[in-house]
Amino acid sequence: MRILVIGQSVRNIAISAFRAGYSVVAADCYCDLDLVEAVEAHRLHIEDLLDAERINAIIESVDPDAVVLGPGVETVRINGYSVMNNSPDRILRVSDKLWLARWLEERGYPHPDTWDGDPPDDRRMMLKPRIGAGGCGCRIFDGGAVPPGYIVQEFVEGVPASASVICDGSDARTIAVNEQLSGAAWLNADGFRYCGNITPLDVEENTRGRIARIAEEIVAGLGLVGSNGVDFILTENDAVVIEVNPRFQGSLDSVELSTGISVFQAHLNAFDGRLPEVKRETRFAGRAVLYSSELIRIDCDLRRITPCIADVPPPGSVIGTGEPVLSILATGSGRDEVMSCLKERRDALVQGIQRNVS
Repeated sequence: MRILVIGQSVRNIAISAFRAGYSVVAADCYCDLDLVEAVEAHRLHIEDLLDAERINAIIESVDPDAVVLGPGVETVRINGYSVMNNSPDRILRVSDKLWLARWLEERGYPHPDTWDGDPPDDRRMMLKPRIGAGGCGCRIFDGGAVPPGYIVQEFVEGVPASASVICDGSDARTIAVNEQLSGAAWLNADGFRYCGNITPLDVEENTRGRIARIAEEIVAGLGLVGSNGVDFILTENDAVVIEVNPRFQGSLDSVELSTGISVFQAHLNAFDGRLPEVKRETRFAGRAVLYSSELIRIDCDLRRITPCIADVPPPGSVIGTGEPVLSILATGSGRDEVMSCLKERRDALVQGIQRNVS
């Protein structure tokens, strides 16, 4: 089966598909070294992501048996090919934070109070794009008018977490509950920007089980298919639902490393009505996204500096301030061991990059 994975950055999805035994073609904006060494890869331009005719033309030129739409193109309508994603209309609806807030409230799930205008001034608030992902554009609300296309949401203090869920449209299985890394200064991630995961979330098993059950109810209730994610904030008293991601998540690497489950195979099986068996995690695993603190040009293969990295930019890549450089991976017997390893590899990379870039 020949599968095309296309989007802004698709390394994790394409490599998962490759490891599952498929013939994979990838098209993205980076063509990282670890991607092009594993599968047939084609480079996209950022402007291609906004051009539905261009995306359809690329798909037609590859002529795959099936298409998986990745970041930036998940809502593009594809003509004449089997698309293994949630429908564009469903993705747009679920990704709308205001719509989702009302849906969750109606069903009694713990969720921050949400407004699209005139919020009360007696609480700490977050300003968020109404449709957006990865924490981009999110900040503490300092009052004033709510800009068009944004919502204001009550700020919830706690540990960011997520559930990775496989659903067949009516039934769901949570395959992992993860800690989310966001706004980590040691990764040069500003504000609330997503910068990685650790799997599993290091809490009592009954707490993970509660998160898993809530996530399954929500994803099944929304009628989603394939790999989907539910984001939470774990407070002292509850697991508060923040948003639902009707797509592959950034936790894919840590989930596969921790559980041994092929997320891509589980995703495809769900379209045939087959859900995976839930496996106990065999180890802790982490992925950390390192962002650039300045404009740099990569002049070497960064894998010479440290092992266990992914999304490796090819020599000659120019990376702007605040843009992702690569992902750091680590496994261990516990959370602290994984975090220590991630930070050690981060330190080695920063020192090596400073010596080898211009």
